[in-house]
Amino acid sequence: MDVYTDQNPSWMHWIAPEEFNDSELFKIVVFYVFHSPCVGLSSMRRSLEEYGWSDPWKKPYYLNKQLLAASTNPKLIVSSRTYDAMEKALQKADLLDDFPSDYSKERICIKDCQKNQFMSVFNHLRNAFAHCRLNMVDDNGECVFILEDVVSKNNAPKVKVSARMILRKTTLLKWIDIIEGGEKEWKSSEKK
Repeated sequence: MDVYTDQNPSWMHWIAPEEFNDSELFKIVVFYVFHSPCVGLSSMRRSLEEYGWSDPWKKPYYLNKQLLAASTNPKLIVSSRTYDAMEKALQKADLLDDFPSDYSKERICIKDCQKNQFMSVFNHLRNAFAHCRLNMVDDNGECVFILEDVVSKNNAPKVKVSARMILRKTTLLKWIDIIEGGEKEWKSSEKK
């Protein structure tokens, strides 16, 4: 079943702590919005190939495994192929009810719009940042991003949810370093 939320939910109107507005936030926005690796999202896009990845998702590189290992949750991503299945996926990811809640656990629920989970994550991250559908909270001294991507029509009061994410700033920065670092073989010792 499709999941809808408010066009302007109250969680987006909190005041993010000033200490989060730093050079790392700038780096995150530049990478995920301006230089998004997703086709068609930015005129300044940079493909994974431009970062030095010849075949990122296959052996011996397994970029998906490298990115997962950089997060604090080995079961980070729940995805849905259709909007009809989003309610079940959001529930499985603990992102359906009382969103946002429990900032200590990183998790992502997305509509798989790129036929690749991480490329879909990058797509939804770009949209959440570009459309300012986010907030930042302090969780025991660490910056945590609350992000949501939606499909809206004609400024309707309700919008369809296509992604919800709770990610640590450190995870987003590690992902940038992994991708910008270029092709590197996945080693089993990197597994969590």
